[in-house]
Parts: sequence; C-alpha cells; structure tokens
Amino acid sequence: MKHLIASIVFICAFVSAYAQTTPVQKKISVTGTAEMEIVPDEIYFRVVIKEYQKDKTKVPLEKLEKELNQAVTSAGITKENFTVEQVAGLSWSRKRKTDAELYNSKSYIIKVSEPSKMDQILDNVNAESIYSVSIRNYSHSKITELKKQLKIEAIRAAKAKATYLLEAIDEKIGGAIEISEYDNVAFPQAVYTSNYIAPQANVAYDGLYSSSGSDSDIGFQKIKLQFQVNATFAIQ
Repeated sequence: MKHLIASIVFICAFVSAYAQTTPVQKKISVTGTAEMEIVPDEIYFRVVIKEYQKDKTKVPLEKLEKELNQAVTSAGITKENFTVEQVAGLSWSRKRKTDAELYNSKSYIIKVSEPSKMDQILDNVNAESIYSVSIRNYSHSKITELKKQLKIEAIRAAKAKATYLLEAIDEKIGGAIEISEYDNVAFPQAVYTSNYIAPQANVAYDGLYSSSGSDSDIGFQKIKLQFQVNATFAIQ
C-alpha cells in the first residue's frame, strides 16, 4: 500500500513539474473574407407552348413545335441545350361537352448564355402559341473554379490580417493550427421580362433585369459569392 501511495505521489509530482516547464502555445484567431459578383452565363428558361384557336380552327401542336424548333436553331442554340420537359394532353382527346376541346401543351427547357437570346427566340415565334415563359434556374459555367479562387483569397486575407496584427505588438506569425470555412452563395430570385408580351394569361413579366433603358443595356441579376475562413495561427 505504501508503495502504491508513493507511486501516485511521484506521478503527480512529475506531471506538475512537466506542466510548469512546458510553455503554453501562444496563438491568434482571425477571420478572412472574400467576395465576388458574377453575371450568369448559364440561364435555363422554361417555355410552354399550347394549341390555340385561329379562325375557328385549332392550330396543332406539331406546327407550334416546328416553329419553335426553327426559332431556337436560328438563335444558335444546340440540340443539347433545347430539351423537352413535359407533355400534357397528348394521349387523349375526350370532350366534356360538344363545344369543349382539349388543347395540348408541351414545355421545353432552353439553356442560353444571355437573356437576349431568349428575346431573339420569342421574336420568331407566333405570340399566340406561347403559354408561359419563366426562368427555371441559372448559374455560371466556371462557378466551381471561382469558388476555389475565393477560398484561396479568404485564407490569404486571414493570414495577412494575423500578420499585421502581430506586427503591431512586435510578434511574428507561426504556422496554422486550425482552419474552418463558411460559404454563402446568393442566387437572387429571377423573373423573366422583355418587350415581348404573350397574349395568354400565364406569362409573368415583372422587372427582372437591371436596365438603363434600351434592350442593349439589359443586364441579368448577378450571383453573389462570399466565403469566410476562420483561422488560428501560432505565435512564434
């Protein structure tokens, strides 16, 4: 028992002595940020075409599709950027009453690099065939590379901040002890508008662009990228 007590006392004394001789690592914790606004170059429009009456005769969906295809091709849109999203009412032609008739519709997703391309397409399509036009989503073709660039800038900003803060008190920065990141990417709600106005009720037009007047001045809402890095550095 005496030997056990002696051992415990020796260990406690050793630990206490080691703690007193080991210096506490001085450190500094800072935050670095970097941000950027970019104009989208990948915009996905949802366009719905629908049959309509002309001179008491229904204009068939096949004709509307052909017209839209020609307009898309003329605008320089490739096949992979022009896809069918949904088809409605093509498989049946039941009538609720003698003067009622089903009007078929079809929705497409059109990917463009700038909104003016969509205006160009709509200018070459009969307005009565367009049931609705809306922006489904948008992004940037190099958003991954841009995010990486901003993260590097954020950590460099953190290191620069730690460096000048320590220089103010005659200290020098050491190696990094801990690094954590936080990203904030904002995609503003986009709504499509232009001088084109479709006659059917479901087309929404509401100040979507930031514009200074003419069509050539139209600009799309920007994507805001912001990254924050929390970093802890040793003090030499």
